Amino acid sequence: MTRTIKLKTVLPYTQATVWQALTDSKQLGSWFMENNIEPLPGHCFTFRMNPQKGWDGITHCEIIAVEPQRYIAYTYRGQATGEKALACAGIHSDNADKLTKGIFTQLDTILSFTLEPTCDSTILSMRQSGYKGLKLYIVSLIMQVGWKKQLRKKLPKVLERMTDEDHLS
Repeated sequence: MTRTIKLKTVLPYTQATVWQALTDSKQLGSWFMENNIEPLPGHCFTFRMNPQKGWDGITHCEIIAVEPQRYIAYTYRGQATGEKALACAGIHSDNADKLTKGIFTQLDTILSFTLEPTCDSTILSMRQSGYKGLKLYIVSLIMQVGWKKQLRKKLPKVLERMTDEDHLS
């Protein structure tokens, strides 16, 4: 059993602005997780959060492909627990806690973002592949909820702020 998360969203911002939000450590950290990303092939970096039950709070990554302002892909590895997935997705439910209790496995996925410009916006496609086995299949369903929230709510707020700051400069 293998699963890939695939999401697409249209953002009313330039390709350059969206790229910066994905590849600038400060901007990426403001909508996703604290990190030390540099968009260079072979660069190893981490995403960091407060530790969760069964997870040290660190996701280990390595850039595997970059086409500036168009495409970035990196490994996305760490511990995967039901509790961590729920926390990252912002899901707080006794039923969800019961369903995911005891899920613990290693996450070893590839995360990629593709940017496609349109006349007045950017189409952002996100893909996270490599969820293998029943435990990671369940984790992927929870993480998909979190990714939707990140890409459709948190990222647009950061892009709006970035655009406002540019206009003030």
